[in-house]
Amino acid sequence: MAFTWSAKRKRWLSSFGGRVNVGAEGDVLGGHTIVVQYAKTTRSKFHDFLGSYTPLIHTTGTGRATVLRDGMAYDARWSRPSETQGTTFTTADGRPMTFAAGQVWVVLVNDGRPYMP
Repeated sequence: MAFTWSAKRKRWLSSFGGRVNVGAEGDVLGGHTIVVQYAKTTRSKFHDFLGSYTPLIHTTGTGRATVLRDGMAYDARWSRPSETQGTTFTTADGRPMTFAAGQVWVVLVNDGRPYMP
């Protein structure tokens, strides 16, 4: 998955495998802010009919993130103390991370090597 800044549209446009993602209405999909949240990924207890396991992404705890906003990329940190609380994002120096007005996409990415229990 990749995102390219469009100054004309003032948002990040998405693509996958080198092909632009287009919605049913024909417009390129994307958002004003893209959050790439790196989190530990393990194998869940669930699997498909072929026996392939579904990944389990651990979104509690803390970790790193990259925030794409206004044509720039920002290093950030994420924190979610428990499953009953929301995730907060802060800048590298600990201030609250601001997002552009409009749609926000959150992309969950494995942080490091896959872990298979």
